Amino acid sequence: MTVNNNATFDNLIIRNIILDLGGVVLDIDYNLTLKAFEKHGLTLNDHSTFTGSNELFNQFECGLIKPDTFRQEFNQLYEVNFSTQEFDYAWNALLLSWDSERLNLIEQLKRNYRVYLLSNTNIIHFNHYNRLLVEETGKELKDYFHKVYLSFEMGIRKPQVEIFSRVLSENGLTPSETLFVDDSYEHVRAAQKLGIQTIHLEGGNRNQPLVRALKGFVG
Repeated sequence: MTVNNNATFDNLIIRNIILDLGGVVLDIDYNLTLKAFEKHGLTLNDHSTFTGSNELFNQFECGLIKPDTFRQEFNQLYEVNFSTQEFDYAWNALLLSWDSERLNLIEQLKRNYRVYLLSNTNIIHFNHYNRLLVEETGKELKDYFHKVYLSFEMGIRKPQVEIFSRVLSENGLTPSETLFVDDSYEHVRAAQKLGIQTIHLEGGNRNQPLVRALKGFVG
């Protein structure tokens, strides 16, 4: 691809942009899932259930276990008996609506940069937010990026450095010409180890931090 309008970042030329999904492109609110589970009698004290510190969740996000197995083991772990429908409703409650301004930004970026998605996610969440995206825009997630990288398909997850190495090597990207945007400082630090340029978005998606952070990359 011929890049027509490269932006400078820390005195370097950026030709490639890698975006995180949750908390960057798509708003999420873990408290909504906690409340949804609580309505069904399960009280979780924090959202560590949705992080790599929870081994069951870690396996699911890396695609090492199937959805039915994950649901069954979740029920056993927390001594509950959610049906598939009940579980998926609560599990997906944290996923909020797609934002047209951010989607339009990605489409603009794609005209002049190689744009990739790199997300820690699981197949239940993916099926839900991808379906909503198709319903709202007529496009799937893969249509907005040159390539989509999802942890449950790759078998690894951020902040493993290998996940960034694979994106770079498979697409022939030069780290210093590549910008990675994520809301996790731990993930940003991992990318920096390979020489990737980074932006750490803090404070959720209030006031459109992604749009503000990348406004200099679009004409």
